Amino acid sequence: VYAGGAVSLIGSTVAGCSARQWGGVVMAFDSGAVSIIGSTVSGCSAGDNGGVVYAHDSESLSIAGVDFIDNGAGRSGSVLYLVAVLRQRTSISDASFTGNTAGDDKTIQTDSPIDWDCRLGSWMPTEGAFKGDFSVPECNLCPAGYHGNRSGLTNSSCDGACKRGHFCPKGTAEPLPCAPGFYMPVTGAASAESCLPCSPGTSQSTAGTDRPCDECPPGTFADQLNATSCTDCPAGRFCPNAGTIQPLDCAAGEYQNLTGQAACVQCPAGEFQPERGQTSCDLCAAGGYCDDTEDCGGGFTPCLAGSYNEKTGSSSPDACQQCPPGTSSPTAGADSSETCTRCRAGTFGGEPGLSECTDCPAGRYQNDTGATSCRDCEQGHYCEPGASAPLPCDAGTYSDKTDLTAASQCTDASPGHFA
Repeated sequence: VYAGGAVSLIGSTVAGCSARQWGGVVMAFDSGAVSIIGSTVSGCSAGDNGGVVYAHDSESLSIAGVDFIDNGAGRSGSVLYLVAVLRQRTSISDASFTGNTAGDDKTIQTDSPIDWDCRLGSWMPTEGAFKGDFSVPECNLCPAGYHGNRSGLTNSSCDGACKRGHFCPKGTAEPLPCAPGFYMPVTGAASAESCLPCSPGTSQSTAGTDRPCDECPPGTFADQLNATSCTDCPAGRFCPNAGTIQPLDCAAGEYQNLTGQAACVQCPAGEFQPERGQTSCDLCAAGGYCDDTEDCGGGFTPCLAGSYNEKTGSSSPDACQQCPPGTSSPTAGADSSETCTRCRAGTFGGEPGLSECTDCPAGRYQNDTGATSCRDCEQGHYCEPGASAPLPCDAGTYSDKTDLTAASQCTDASPGHFA
C-alpha cells in the first residue's frame, strides 16, 4: 500500500507482501494516520528499508494487538523504518516482534519518538534502533536491584535503585519488603537473599526495615538467625543482659519459677537446692540445717554426731539438739532423739553431745547403763580401765583401798594371816 492519506489494517492476516525498495506492506510518505490493529503480519519484506512499514514525515503510526513474524528488509528495519519526525508520536501496544531480520539486524529503526505501552517494571527507549525479538507490554525488564512503578520509562535505571529495607528482582514494579527477621541498610538489593538476617540475640518483627535488628531485652533471648521475636527465658533459667543468645541456668542455691526473668532468686533460709537450673528450692530435711545457700550452693549441712534435729526447714546449727549426758550418738545427720543411746556399763557420758561414751578410768567402774560418771573401786578389789564391775584381789592378797587398778596392787597377807 502506498499511502498518501490515512491507512488502517484491522483484524487482518497479511502474509508474503513485498516491495522492491521501501515498505513491504505500507509505504507512507507525507500521509495521514497509519493504523495496524488486531492483525498478524508475517513473511513480508522490502528490498531496502521497512519490511512492513516505511513512514516518512507522516501524521502518525498506531500499532495495537499485532504479531510481526518473520518479516525482513535488505538494509534496515525488518518491521518498521520511520524517517523524520511524525507529526504525532507513534504508539505501540500489545505487539510482538519475532524472527524478523534485516541487513543491519535492526527490527525497528526510528527517528520519531515511540510511546510504548510497557507494563510496570519495564522500560523501552523511544528512539533509535531496536534489535532482535521483543514484545509489548513485556518490553525490557527493569534490571535486578531497580524498580519501575510508572509507565513510559525509557532507560534501564527505571525509577531508580531499590529502596532500603526492600529488594527488587528483575522486572520489579514496586519494591518488595525484606521479611520480618531481616533488614537491608543500603539501596539496590536484587533478591530476598540480599536481605541481612538478624543475628542471634536480636529480632525484627516488621517487614521492610532498613535499620539493624533490635536487641532482645533482658529476660528474653534469640538463639538463631533471623528471629522475628525474642523468646522468654524459661523457668529455672535467666537472661541477664540485652542481646542474650542462650539462657543461663540458675546456680545451685538459687531458683526461678517464672519465665522471662533477668535474674534468679536466692533460696530462703531453711531451704536448699544443690542442682542448677531449678524452679524451686527444697525444704531443708530433718537431721540438719541450711544456713548459707550462697556460699554452699544451697547444700544441706548435717547435724554433727552426738546431736540430732527432728524438724524440717531449719536454718541454723542451733536447731541441732545435743544428746543428753549419759548417752551418745555416732551418727551424723541424725533426725531422731532415738539415735541417742545410753552409755553401756563400763562407760559414762559426763557431758551432752557425745559421739561415743568414755571408758571408766582404771581404779573406777560403772555397772549401770546411761551413767554420767563412774564409781570408785571397792576395798579388796581392783578395777581395770572400762570395768563394768570390781574384780576381787587374788587369794592370799587383800586391799583396804578403793583405787586399785590391777591385781598386782593387792597386798599379800602377813604370816599367820590369811586373806
